[in-house]
Amino acid sequence: MKKYLKEHFIKHQEDTDDGVSRYTMLYEGCDCCPDKVLEACIWFYQDLMECRVYYNINGQQWCRESKNRDDLLKLLNFINARLWVSMDDGEGGALYSPNYLYTSRFYMTEDFDIVMTTMIPYDFYEVAPLETEDYVTGACPDVLEMLSAHIFCVLLGEMSAEQAIMRVKTEILGEREYV
Repeated sequence: MKKYLKEHFIKHQEDTDDGVSRYTMLYEGCDCCPDKVLEACIWFYQDLMECRVYYNINGQQWCRESKNRDDLLKLLNFINARLWVSMDDGEGGALYSPNYLYTSRFYMTEDFDIVMTTMIPYDFYEVAPLETEDYVTGACPDVLEMLSAHIFCVLLGEMSAEQAIMRVKTEILGEREYV
């Protein structure tokens, strides 16, 4: 993973968290996200890595202050039930075909962070290293950025959960509305 991050010029910080090795990354230029950034961490446990992508401290504050968190939970429940993160090589299939490698979970923490988490066993990472690295550094931040407008419109009371779900269905899942 370290080699991949360096080769792709992905700025990261290495440290430990409760004795566990961790990489922390900041993704800038995420136009739909609070302050146009996303943050991510990868913890390297004994048998697997845990990858989290989340909004910054301002996103956390908006969530903490919102009176619409119940609607957010409805939206996140829908996302967990229906959104499967597909990713590709960005080269039109020259390196590998589009696929669904991992199952992520979207949730709100007790500290009001809105997070996308994926657990990745090392034995599978060894089978598909490039696909996994692209998933962690590309697909996960892309999905959370795509969902940002829906999530924060709900939190800010600009959209109901039902409206946001309908927009996720049409804009992200590509479902057509039938009249």
